[in-house]
Amino acid sequence: MEPRLCLRSPLKLPVTVVFNDKKIDCTSRDFSLGGMYLETDDSFVSMGTEATLSFYLHQGNHHKRHHLNAKVAHTKADGIGISFQQVDKTSFHTLQKLLKFTRQQNLH
Repeated sequence: MEPRLCLRSPLKLPVTVVFNDKKIDCTSRDFSLGGMYLETDDSFVSMGTEATLSFYLHQGNHHKRHHLNAKVAHTKADGIGISFQQVDKTSFHTLQKLLKFTRQQNLH
């Protein structure tokens, strides 16, 4: 496994992942600007598989749904490591704010 390029921050967040035509609901364990670890019992996916992630984040007075293209970086018995692919500017900015928020929360 390659070394991490970005530091990860803990985050429990419901995430829906679509691989080809299969959809699974799982929970994130942690994330960074480069990827996310997803807890799941579904071990059907292999390294390099392309996926689409979707999740909701509270922004202002509403919840905004985000979609990210991703690729499976590694698999383990309890989940999968995902690397984000082609993140648009708006989603990247949201991830930056979320990372800042989660790091501030972990300092207390």
